[in-house]
Order: sequence, then C-alpha cells, then structure tokens
Amino acid sequence: MSDDKYAQSRAFDALNPRGLAGKREYVRGLEQRSDVEALSLLVECLCDESWYLRDLAEESLLRMGEKGAPVLVPLLEQGLWYTRASAARVLGRCAYRPSVPAMLRLTEDANETVAEASRVALVAIGRGGGAISLARSLHELPADERYRRLEAIRAKDRQVGQRVERLMRQDDLMSAEGGDLSDESPMVRASEEGLDLEVLTAPSPDEPRPPRTDGPRGEAADA
Repeated sequence: MSDDKYAQSRAFDALNPRGLAGKREYVRGLEQRSDVEALSLLVECLCDESWYLRDLAEESLLRMGEKGAPVLVPLLEQGLWYTRASAARVLGRCAYRPSVPAMLRLTEDANETVAEASRVALVAIGRGGGAISLARSLHELPADERYRRLEAIRAKDRQVGQRVERLMRQDDLMSAEGGDLSDESPMVRASEEGLDLEVLTAPSPDEPRPPRTDGPRGEAADA
C-alpha cells in the first residue's frame, strides 16, 4: 500500500487486501489513527469474511480498550454471526460492563458459537469487576429468563455464578440508583465484607477458545 492515507480514508471495499502483510499494515494504521473513521473501518473489518482480518481487528480493538468498546455494543444484536462473536470476545476481554444487558440476551443466540462467546465474555466481565453489573441486569429480567441466564453463567464458572446470585439477594444493591456500579464500589465492597474476596476474584482456569468454523486458519478460507 503505497498511499496509506488514501487507503485508510476509503471505504473498505476500495482496499485490495491481498497479502497478510497488507492486512496487518492496514489494521495497524487504523489502530494508530484511532479516530472515529478508523473505529468505523475496524468495525467493517469485523464484518469481513477473512478470519485473519477479523482477528487482527479484534486485537487492535482490545488494545484500544474502552475507546473502542462502545462501537462494538450495537454489533451484539445485528450482523453476521461471526461479527457478533467477535464483538462479544472483545467486550468480554475488555470487561466492558455496559455491554452486559445485550450480552445476556446473546447467551440464547440461535448460533451456538455466538452464544458460547457471550457466555465466556460474561464470565470474564464478572471476573473483571462486573459481577454487580451481571447481578443488576439479571435482576431486571423476568424470573424464568433470569434463571436460565444465571445457569448459563454458573455452568461456565461456578464461583462467578455464586457471587452473582449472592449479590442479587442484596435488595439495597439491586435498587441502588446511579447506574454503573462496579465491584470496587463502596456499597458492593461493604456487602461482601467478611467474605474471602481472594476466592471471589481468583482467576478461573483458562477457557478453551471456541474453534473457528468459517474456514482453515490462514488465507485459504478467504479465496
């Protein structure tokens, strides 16, 4: 790509992403720019058929943290299955708490790869300071939905599920005004005083990454 500025300012279909190096260079340039247009183009990368390009975009968005996370939340409820799965993975690894309500709905997605990505993401959010966000979002659901989604979390990580259930029993936490509580909020910490927080927040065993089903690793799948 001899003219980076030109290539990055065009819609993605104007780029000719033939080699692996070209794709890496393209995504790296977008990450370095990190402006509104660059974020939009990274989202387009998540919608591309190329597994390799999507993976590069996921890693870039992850490094951008909360700057890139808000643009991913709408993708949880629209687009192709692999785009929804990519968005869930990034948001989970960022432990982005505002994504919890949409992520809970995704646990019953018709595509099992998407549903599994959302369950893994919710556990990661619960481990990353968002157990109270899970509890409050679950509490707002009808009883049958609440139970199913809590069971999905508990099946992935028993400790996170138990902590969320315990927090849901705290009426003051469930009714607290002020929106975005975190697990470090004084109210939450006070409610868990005396509990073994080291156990509550200890990392769980690594979950295996769901296998890709859109083609073999590499560019052969994109041809």
